Amino acid sequence: MSKDINSFMTGLVVGALAGTAAGILMAPKSGAETREDIKQFAGDVRDRTLDMYTKARKSVERKVKSLKDLGEKIDETKYSKLVEEVVDEYKQKDLLSSEAAKDLGKQLKKDWTTVKKAVAA
Repeated sequence: MSKDINSFMTGLVVGALAGTAAGILMAPKSGAETREDIKQFAGDVRDRTLDMYTKARKSVERKVKSLKDLGEKIDETKYSKLVEEVVDEYKQKDLLSSEAAKDLGKQLKKDWTTVKKAVAA
């Protein structure tokens, strides 16, 4: 996993943890049970975040391939628009908060270098 993806996922995990940590910590459980709950929750959030990124990236790749198959040239501007379309689809389905959508969009746009190599092939 690249450093950018790790950074993106870390940001989402930290944000999600901040939103629920108070509830978990206030629950009437022992320290060991609470720590286990936090550990499980963090793992679940990380897995969901990676899954969301992977699905979004595949959606972008499908759109790029469709355009390439039609003979269209894919440049960074067109790629960014495709990323925005995918992120908007996720936001409209209420799969992402606005902040998470921004982070996902930034991460997907950073993938342009990799996509550019694939498009050139």
